[in-house]
Amino acid sequence: MPKEAAIGPNEPADVEVLPDGRVMISPVRVIRVHEAWAVTPESTAQTAASLADYKAGRAIGVKGLDARIAAQARKKRRKPALP
Repeated sequence: MPKEAAIGPNEPADVEVLPDGRVMISPVRVIRVHEAWAVTPESTAQTAASLADYKAGRAIGVKGLDARIAAQARKKRRKPALP
C-alpha cells in the first residue's frame, strides 16, 4: 500500500472493483452501533466548531464558566424587591 493512500496497517478500508477492473481502496470511519445515535452530521459540526473556537482562543476556561454559573445562581437566589 503506498504511503499516499493514508491507510495504515490494520485500518478499516472499503474495497471496490471498478467496471474497468481497477481496484479502489478507501479509508472508512467505524462507528460502534451503541454510539451511532450520538454521531450525526449536526453533532460532528458542533464538535468541529467548538474545537476551532478553542484553538482560536474564543473559548472560556473552566474557571470562567464556574464564575458565570455562580453569578447566575446568585441572581436566582435574590429576593424580589417589595412594591
